[in-house]
This record gives sequence, structure tokens and C-alpha cells, in this order.
Amino acid sequence: MDSNATLRTGAVDLTTDETLTAFNIGPMTRPMELNVLVPEVSAGDVLDVEVEFNDDGSTEIANFNFKQISAAGLYHEPIYTHHDYILVKLNETDNGAPNFGGVKVWLAPVSRYDGNYNA
Repeated sequence: MDSNATLRTGAVDLTTDETLTAFNIGPMTRPMELNVLVPEVSAGDVLDVEVEFNDDGSTEIANFNFKQISAAGLYHEPIYTHHDYILVKLNETDNGAPNFGGVKVWLAPVSRYDGNYNA
């Protein structure tokens, strides 16, 4: 994992909604993968991950959502955009005592989508 492409280090537990710092990714020439590592989920809690794309670091142009997260694990989605920035929002819904542990969020290259299969 490239530390320059880490959007959330996981050094502190995710206990409330967070909007991560906008990250300059584009315009892209190759796809990347957005990874979200959720080490734990309290019973009854869910995490929504919204990904926004924009050209100025703040004004949403396009977006998509991960499937709602209700169990610990590594979740990832390939991304490709002609916009300049990505903004990730972590929205938690809790049962009174939210704790998702030290959630990590990072971008990584996705070479498997980059060429012919088995070439």
C-alpha cells in the first residue's frame, strides 16, 4: 500500500460519520481500486461508504455507494474517472455504541483490469 494514497490510516477507531480529505486522482489513465478495511462491527451497526467525484475538491459531479457494510472484512471497488478528485464519506448507523475499529481506506493500482485476460 502506497502511504501517499492512504485516505484513512486506521490509527483511531471510527465512531462517528467522517468525510475524508479530497484526494487528487485524475484525470486517470488507468483504473484504481478503493479499499476499505473494517476490522470490527458492533452488533446492529452498519457502515455506508459513499464515493464522490469532483473537479474542485468539493462540488459533487458524480457518486456511487458501496454495498452497505454490516460485517468486518475488506471491501473494495474498482474506480475510473475523468474527474480530478475523489472524496470518500463514511456514514455509520449505530445502535447507541458505534465501533468499527480502526477503519483503513486507501487507493491501489488495479492491474488486473488493465489488459487482456491471461495475456
